[in-house]
Amino acid sequence: MNLYELTSQFQAAMDALEINEETGEVSGFEVVDSLDVAFEDKAEAYALTIKNLLAFAGEAKTEADKLKSRADQAKRQADSMKLHLAQSMSAVGKTKIETPRAALSFRRSTQVKILDDTELPEDVCKVVTERKPDKTVIKKLLQDGMPVPGAELVVLQNLQIK
Repeated sequence: MNLYELTSQFQAAMDALEINEETGEVSGFEVVDSLDVAFEDKAEAYALTIKNLLAFAGEAKTEADKLKSRADQAKRQADSMKLHLAQSMSAVGKTKIETPRAALSFRRSTQVKILDDTELPEDVCKVVTERKPDKTVIKKLLQDGMPVPGAELVVLQNLQIK
């Protein structure tokens, strides 16, 4: 019997209780007692299942946190190795390497470097909850030859690994 059925039957049994007005004796209480035991057993089963689910959720969250930490660590290690490889390739004059299992090359990119964001005009800054330079607008202005105080274009070499 499920919890819904037990609840309905328990409520019906409680409503069906009769009290003898002369003696004060309650009749029909045996059904309530038997349903009470069944209801408590079902409630205990629910409670144990809930505890197991909460324990599982806690363990899953802990495991997810550990996996995120490991993923972050692996990403930092890969970034460090990529930087080291790029520096080494530059030091020996290599701009492109192709092997059967990997292709390495540098591609040019242009990035806005904010030298002093307090010098930037308001029209090139996004207003969020704090003042933040809008690098997209600044980059376009700088590429169009417009001076933007507090910013300059920097040419970078980014290593690609395919």
